[in-house]
Amino acid sequence: MFLALEEAPFVLQGPKPPILPSAWETNAILVALALALVALAVFAVRRFLRQAAKPPAPLAQLELALRLAESQPAADAVAQATRAFRGYLAALEPRAAASLSTDELAVLLNSLPAFLPARQPLLAALRSADAAKFAGAPLEVPLLIAGLREAARRVEDGRRTFARAAVAPLVKPATPRPSMPAPDEPPPLPGPPPLPRRNLS
Repeated sequence: MFLALEEAPFVLQGPKPPILPSAWETNAILVALALALVALAVFAVRRFLRQAAKPPAPLAQLELALRLAESQPAADAVAQATRAFRGYLAALEPRAAASLSTDELAVLLNSLPAFLPARQPLLAALRSADAAKFAGAPLEVPLLIAGLREAARRVEDGRRTFARAAVAPLVKPATPRPSMPAPDEPPPLPGPPPLPRRNLS
């Protein structure tokens, strides 16, 4: 029996079926594209949220508050407009805090060159608002808001002017060098005396 098994002919089984590539190998490009799209989406969302969280410029906040104040009753409009303007000044210059009185603010503005062009309409509007709030003086709200807008326009113009003046030039202008006096040179030495001539005659 063992002999019969050993004498059995050898039979080839043929080629084995090919081994299929793994899922990572076949879909590597699709996976890389999907990861790139996810990363791009995360970056875009974070950038959008960062821009949305940025508060608007102080001038835009002031303009919005002044528009809201125009629709309020006179007393509320005066309080809201002056509060918004003082907040605008404090956002531009931290030393001009809203807790300062109008006279203290006037003293401070004298030391800030960028605010000097706006000093007159600014103080006129704030003093008339103070008279309306504390002394009950009559005040036209549209005139107050127009004065505050004019003061804000002058503040922005002054800030732009002084910001331009503070920019250093790209190339430093050449400074003239002081002319150095020429050193005193002694006169040249005389040459050797002429040789006597021989009389050949």
